[in-house]
Amino acid sequence: MVGKRVENIEEIRAYIKVRTKLGNSVKQIFTELGEVYGSDKVSYETVRRWRQKFLTGTESVKDAAKSGRPVTVSGKTNVSKVKEIIENDGRYTIRDIAKAMTKKGTNTTAKRLLKMFPNFNQRQFENIVTGDETWVHYFEPVRKVGNKLWLTKHGRRPVVAKRTMSTKKVLYCIFFSCDGLAVQIPVPKGKSVTGQYYRDVVLKKLKKYYQKRRPVSGFRHVRLLHDNAPSHTSELVKQFLKSEKVTVLPHPPYSPDLAPCDFFLFPKLKKFLSGRRYKSRQVLGSAVSQCLRGIPKSAYRDAFQKWIQRLKLCISNHGEYFEGM
Repeated sequence: MVGKRVENIEEIRAYIKVRTKLGNSVKQIFTELGEVYGSDKVSYETVRRWRQKFLTGTESVKDAAKSGRPVTVSGKTNVSKVKEIIENDGRYTIRDIAKAMTKKGTNTTAKRLLKMFPNFNQRQFENIVTGDETWVHYFEPVRKVGNKLWLTKHGRRPVVAKRTMSTKKVLYCIFFSCDGLAVQIPVPKGKSVTGQYYRDVVLKKLKKYYQKRRPVSGFRHVRLLHDNAPSHTSELVKQFLKSEKVTVLPHPPYSPDLAPCDFFLFPKLKKFLSGRRYKSRQVLGSAVSQCLRGIPKSAYRDAFQKWIQRLKLCISNHGEYFEGM
């Protein structure tokens, strides 16, 4: 029964609601539902959960609207594109089609961004801020490229420590602009970055950063570049950014090579921390801050210049891919 969706689920919830208002227990309601609808229609846990909802003020028997990105995979445009690919060559596998659709979407987004920012311009890029989340470990092994060395014929390779799966780590939310580091936020232990946390903690701290730097305009008219993670695209976040008049720049899905954090900032951070051990969150946080604030302002500007270059390269490469299809 768990996970099974029945056709008359709202009717069953209405029954639970009525019996709850009459003061019936979970066991009584569950037994009655079994007698009326059959024992395989609803689980005991479902009855308990909905009874609790009605006791705490819920009136609707419908599912709450879910936040996040709308489902667009089966949209008419995508269906026609897939149909066109198959008609051109029926030998393509599902993997080939998925790859082609992803590349085509990436290509379209890259063109949109280049139309907005054809070249790097310091004044135009002052309003852009980008950020993402990354795990930072108490121990970051030396990167593979750092393990390369020349050995004699009978030489022995040195032992290299590996990081175990259970190693301690801290989740960081980091944002930067052309002017350098904007905010770095260590997520409390046991918490994850949900839409609510992203809005109430991360974006509001970013808002304070801009209010301090720009007392007049504050957070308004900032252009935010972040990826399509569920916490970033939740309805809570969208409404907050809209109310603050913040423009969200489009980012192609599954494209870390087009995210400044992924191709610039996080590799620098991991390289700085590699081979070092930290005993506490405070010591690790100091090291992270030392690294991020030690990066020259010019390097942060170069990251956005490279972003433009990568967008142009993305279009040229994808153009070649589709010509060869």
